[in-house]
Amino acid sequence: MATQQPNIPTIDELHQNAATLLQQALVDADTSGNTLSASDIALVRSNTEAQAFVQAVGIYGAYRYLRDFVAKQAIPTKSAGEFLDEWLQAYGIPRKEATPSGGIVHGTGVPSTPLKVGGTLQAETGVEFLLRADGVVDADGVLQLSLVCATAGKSGNLAPGTTLTLLATEPGIDAEFVVGADGFSGGTERETDPEAIYRLRQRLANPPRGSAPSDYERWALSIPGITRAWGVRNPSGPTSAGVIIMADNNVPYGLPTEAQRQAVYDYIRDPERGPSDELFVIVPKPKFVDAVLGIDPDQPDTRTAIELELKDLFYRAAVPGGRMPLSHLSEAISTAPGEYNHQMFEPEPISGGFLFAGLYELLILRSTTFQPMTIG
Repeated sequence: MATQQPNIPTIDELHQNAATLLQQALVDADTSGNTLSASDIALVRSNTEAQAFVQAVGIYGAYRYLRDFVAKQAIPTKSAGEFLDEWLQAYGIPRKEATPSGGIVHGTGVPSTPLKVGGTLQAETGVEFLLRADGVVDADGVLQLSLVCATAGKSGNLAPGTTLTLLATEPGIDAEFVVGADGFSGGTERETDPEAIYRLRQRLANPPRGSAPSDYERWALSIPGITRAWGVRNPSGPTSAGVIIMADNNVPYGLPTEAQRQAVYDYIRDPERGPSDELFVIVPKPKFVDAVLGIDPDQPDTRTAIELELKDLFYRAAVPGGRMPLSHLSEAISTAPGEYNHQMFEPEPISGGFLFAGLYELLILRSTTFQPMTIG
């Protein structure tokens, strides 16, 4: 049921009210013993309408600001920005700040040549990385370094084989380095308002209950980069506990890295939380879905809107071991701005059909492609 917003005066109503008040002020001034010349009165009257309109627009804007923004900050799940930050702090789940990426690079040089902490390497994108520990070229002429990105955020996440260059020449060490097989990972952006509200909703709906599945979800969601989590009761017997995690901002399919999985494990096993259960932190097996659609009108903006609606559907509705009605896909496509009609080729549009995921599987939208419709 849609919530009806409180009524506020229209600009026309405020305009008329302001004009009445201004006219009354003019009458009062004319009858209070003050002497106004004919030119004074004419000038004031000529400006009354403009003044009334300006006042009306200003008052209307103030009413809208109070109703549409300020009033919402009193409701935790409708708040935003610094107001949301205060609600998150109050419930003990502060906003997750951006984190820098890190990883290993390999270079070459003269054996036994050292490279001290403080060295800086740069990617072609201009992002800089700092040396975390001293390195020495080994007997085979290979130098392995551990780096951390100088700036927090996803820009520091690099694919294996990416080239980095030393900014300052070091005698005996070649300038170019290559990112190792595991790439650079762990760089996350500051948590957005929608992501923070997702965690806040989970906390409000599931107060701490002493190692219940919802507690494992909340703990997992405290880790930067983890965007969804589902507690699992007794995954390996009565003394075990588990949590399934996703990192939806990871490219390409939102699956958590091993480092993120380990971070969740270490956080939950911290003595401050200290659950005695045998703990399983699970990365779900992806159950990929490829959508093939025909749309009318077939425009770039419409395609983009449909892709976003489908991604949002899978983010909201896909759960491990769950199912999704095919009709929900069609509904999501229909809500995209600009869509008038569509035809779904894949998944096969069976009436009353569902998409299914196994116990530790998760439905993931892998691709959305378009082709001409075959119906009118």
